[in-house]
Amino acid sequence: MLVWRAWLSLEVPSVSDALSRVTDIAQQSGGYVENKSESGEREAHVILRIPVDSLTPVMTSLESVGKVTTRRVSAENVTERYVDLDARMKTKVALRDRLRALLDKARDVEDVLAIEKELARVQADIDSMQARLMALKGMVDLSSLDVSIERKRILGPLGYVFKGIWWAVEKLFVIQK
Repeated sequence: MLVWRAWLSLEVPSVSDALSRVTDIAQQSGGYVENKSESGEREAHVILRIPVDSLTPVMTSLESVGKVTTRRVSAENVTERYVDLDARMKTKVALRDRLRALLDKARDVEDVLAIEKELARVQADIDSMQARLMALKGMVDLSSLDVSIERKRILGPLGYVFKGIWWAVEKLFVIQK
């Protein structure tokens, strides 16, 4: 069981248009926007949840939105964590069933109260483990794609002059990069 995460940084002429296209691409793939923040036309940041099978095609589609400045993909193997959690949950379910059987046989009020208290604790553990298993399954089924969008900077006449001067100074001191 693998949890896929990807990061993509884009440089675009219009942040709002790019944000709209990114959202459309995510929805067309069966995904959704988990989180979105924007700073006017300067930059935007979007976290998408994409079905795992669609991650590569979606990233390819997003690369057509603007110039890619950063692209990174990683996977985390959560199989061991999932199997361990599932095994511990099965043990707790068996314990819960034994406690219920004991509860049916209990005659003293003190015994009934002690068994019910332990039964409530075990059931809470089971509920917590089930929620963590569902969360892990959700992370495996839907990959996370973090998209940063920045407006492309266009240099003015002085910008090109200083860029040229910087290039010349750099060549004086650095022979090979």
